[in-house]
Amino acid sequence: MQDQLSGFDEILALCPLRSGGFIVTVFGDVAFPADEALWIGHLIDLCADLGISETLVRTSVSRLVAAGQLVGTRHGRRSYYALAPGARAEFERAAQVIYTAPQERPWRFLFFPDGHAPDGLERLGMAALSPQLGFGPARGAVPEGAVAFTAHADGAQADLTAMLARVFPLETLAQEYRAFCELARTVSALPDPSSKAALQARLVLTHAWRKVALRDPRLPANLLPTGHPEPKARAVFARSYLALCAQAESHERSLLALKDAQNTMRDSVIAARRAALQSSLLDST
Repeated sequence: MQDQLSGFDEILALCPLRSGGFIVTVFGDVAFPADEALWIGHLIDLCADLGISETLVRTSVSRLVAAGQLVGTRHGRRSYYALAPGARAEFERAAQVIYTAPQERPWRFLFFPDGHAPDGLERLGMAALSPQLGFGPARGAVPEGAVAFTAHADGAQADLTAMLARVFPLETLAQEYRAFCELARTVSALPDPSSKAALQARLVLTHAWRKVALRDPRLPANLLPTGHPEPKARAVFARSYLALCAQAESHERSLLALKDAQNTMRDSVIAARRAALQSSLLDST
């Protein structure tokens, strides 16, 4: 166990955790597939070895409830938390980005008569061309308060690739993907992790991937600059994630009190995720 804790010291040096963001990852990766509530005691235990104190867990959960992402219930003396109904669509969109490879799509210009929030565009994988105009792959619903124009690109692909490199922060993202690959190598070096440690390692890995993937425009590989590490990093994430799943499964299930219908739903979502990750491996060969 001491070797595993030492290994997590190295992992956390490469991926420092903020309690609120990490708890969002836990709900997205563990609770969301079964639409299940988590006992806060399990959250506290899961976070303790990762340098997140009980006080930080309780504070972050309270803030997530206030932000409308979680809802709380009590059973006796125990407090349980689940995704708020209004947050499920957001978690579903995030899951599509995290576990599935980019697809070829037409392009979309978004016009915001009253202006847009730059961080809101980034979450959509889009770039700000002006205070009122966003650009990126046509993906998901049109945001409220925007008018969308969908287009197909004509002309030389090299010119389109050059344009995209100017519009999106691809070099910054490239550096983050290289750092992610270093983290994944460190996670893979954990010595024979226990079921709990395997789940913790998978969650840290998913959290690190989520932070960069949700800011990525998700361009098809053929439109990325030569040598851009996104396709390799995606394959590294898929391989590392899948390698931890079998060992993590028993501890993951111990956190959930599932009824038959929830088990069926969870198994279906997990199977789809793993198939998508396997597809990422095939696409990288």
